[in-house]
Amino acid sequence: MNLLLALTFLIALSACTGARGLNRHILQESFHDNPEVATDRDIAATMATQATLPTPYRLAIYFKHEDFPSRPALQRVDWVSSDGARVQRALDAVQEEGILQRTFLLANSTVQGNTLRDIRHAAARYNADAILIIDGASAFERYNNSHAWWYATGIGAYFAHGTESHALFMVEGTLWDVRTGALYGTQTAEGETTLIGPAPSLDDKAAVAEAKDVAMTRFGRELADTLRLLKEKQRGSN
Repeated sequence: MNLLLALTFLIALSACTGARGLNRHILQESFHDNPEVATDRDIAATMATQATLPTPYRLAIYFKHEDFPSRPALQRVDWVSSDGARVQRALDAVQEEGILQRTFLLANSTVQGNTLRDIRHAAARYNADAILIIDGASAFERYNNSHAWWYATGIGAYFAHGTESHALFMVEGTLWDVRTGALYGTQTAEGETTLIGPAPSLDDKAAVAEAKDVAMTRFGRELADTLRLLKEKQRGSN
């Protein structure tokens, strides 16, 4: 029993004694760890490209599944089928408004490669007009608060809410024209949460999941508004 209490105490002390703060800049940079090689001519051509989406248009949604090179403080998102369904539900109203004809998920298995060109090619095979590429990353930190002194009593490690798990989740969506490769826009959202509890029972994954829920709710709402604004912009330019 004494050994168990000692181990619990060590686990508790392994948490930081104070919050360091999560680095948003590093999290944002993670979305562009593997940029495509582009020449000046490529950049100039992309800047000069103008595309107009049909009304309504077919939107493919693709979730990126890539690992970080080596960043223990950050985690690439393990996207699941419910994430895709959630984004599609957020766009139901936009489809009812006649902006979208339909939305569909582009499976990872249909994309041969990891460049934008590869993703566009896969979307084209399914007759999509635009492709929304979604990427996400999370980070968390665990630290002790003023109640952590109870851990020294041994039994307090099981009851004292002396540890906090602070999580940040960021999601980025880029909307591209399938035919021309023109970039229509980028939408980002983030969620942040802090869970407090005894060190042995506090679940960092639960904190990340809550932060993800907040971020995805915001992302879906703001994405729908972005598609509406894009429609108005195109209508005004005609």
